[in-house]
Amino acid sequence: MADDDESRDRQNPQRGGKNISPEAPGALEWTCQDPAESLKRLLQYVESEADKAIAWYWQRKKSKAWLSRAVQFLAVVLTALAGIVPVASALLKDANVTPISPLWSSLLVGIAAALLGVDRAFGYSTGWARYVLAATAIRKSYEEFRMDWVALTAGAACPTPTPEQVAAMLQKAKDFRVGIETIVQQETRDWVTEFQSSISQLEKEVKAQVEQLKAEAARALEAQRAATGVGSMEVTVANADRTQGFTFMITVEGADGVIVKDEQVASSRKWSRANVKPGQYNVRVSATSLAGAAAPAGAVADSTVVIVKPGEIAKGAIELPLA
Repeated sequence: MADDDESRDRQNPQRGGKNISPEAPGALEWTCQDPAESLKRLLQYVESEADKAIAWYWQRKKSKAWLSRAVQFLAVVLTALAGIVPVASALLKDANVTPISPLWSSLLVGIAAALLGVDRAFGYSTGWARYVLAATAIRKSYEEFRMDWVALTAGAACPTPTPEQVAAMLQKAKDFRVGIETIVQQETRDWVTEFQSSISQLEKEVKAQVEQLKAEAARALEAQRAATGVGSMEVTVANADRTQGFTFMITVEGADGVIVKDEQVASSRKWSRANVKPGQYNVRVSATSLAGAAAPAGAVADSTVVIVKPGEIAKGAIELPLA
């Protein structure tokens, strides 16, 4: 990962010749017999370290700047294309040309969002900004130090500065060097905080995505079960006891054809069937009415529609037109 390389570059003084690691301790030796020469070497040391820090940040910001610009450019282009797709689809439809699927808009917006997520996760834009701010802060401190050093040098005794003047110059060099390291440390701390925040945010988003996928899978499974599940059917003939022989015939027909054909039901007002596929069914009941003083025996029939749902008992009621 890019952040791992960045961490190693901060620690390894040999990677690429550009680093912000200090020189070897021997570079800060002091010669009591020649304090002027020692101050000269000290000046060279602190300036060299400042130059290296500035060069490191300006060099490393190039890749982040390029990646940030590329991601932002692609995100803008893809988002714009997503807005153009519906318009283009409508124009193609008017011209009797196969229109563009609206799903392309969702795909383009999704890719744009993914690119912005990559930018946030790997810190291209924020890293670019951090590097520029750190480099300019070091440069500002560098210029202030140069002017202060010239002022101290101008006031020093020639050819050998006094101990008080040497102490002042040493303190100025120390403050400058520590100030540079403070800027680098703060930038590194910001990088660590940003990296940890990105990882935490990524974990939350991944967890949310996993939970969403689980919920969608559960809904799909439930829908599949509902689609492939079966139900039951129960039909009541309210006046079946007034038919000849307390008997009626039932026929049930659905979208897949007839499932029951003239099934006889005797000595009961109810007919039922389990393991019936979900759907709409036409139920027809026929019987022979009892002969009476008012009318002779004859065939009667009636029908109704019953809708069967998965896991439920669908009930229908019929009352035969008996005299």
